[in-house]
Amino acid sequence: MADQLGAGPASGDDLPARERILTSAERLFAERGFDRTSTARIAEAAGVPHGLIFYHFKTKMELLLAVIRTDRWSALGDVVPPLAPGTPLPAAVAALWERMSAVLGEPSAARKIILQEAGAHPEIRARAQEYQDRISAMVAGYLARASSAAEPGPAHLAAAHLLTFTAGLAPLVGEPSATVIPPADLAALITTGLS
Repeated sequence: MADQLGAGPASGDDLPARERILTSAERLFAERGFDRTSTARIAEAAGVPHGLIFYHFKTKMELLLAVIRTDRWSALGDVVPPLAPGTPLPAAVAALWERMSAVLGEPSAARKIILQEAGAHPEIRARAQEYQDRISAMVAGYLARASSAAEPGPAHLAAAHLLTFTAGLAPLVGEPSATVIPPADLAALITTGLS
């Protein structure tokens, strides 16, 4: 029923109303910022009645958190490459860096929103930290397996944080992470630190 309510004449789209709202909110929040984007403008862009936004999302902040959650969690499974038994640590680190560069190095509207809004909204900062922690734990586990450790130690966690932050921020300089720091050079640095 909600989708029938949201099928306005301006939509021209087969997406359900909730998805149109999320898509429009993501685009407008990235372009204009959270505080300068009204829910009325989002509803107009999505082609839905204004009240339908609050049917799907209790508050504007809940809508913003849904936009970020939708984008961020979808890529988590792809951050760490498969690790074949016996892969030398430098090759494993280089493969990890190339994968992280590809997955986290793609600029997205949600990442722009997080960078814009984290300073002003603790909820966004907390969501970004949660995402960062989950990726770092996955990367630390990969590095531990690659270095034949039973479980991640402090050096694995430090390397994971370094890799995750760098891969995620490299797009801000306009280049893929693997271009900013060549995989072989990074592998040599990380391998030395983990040996």
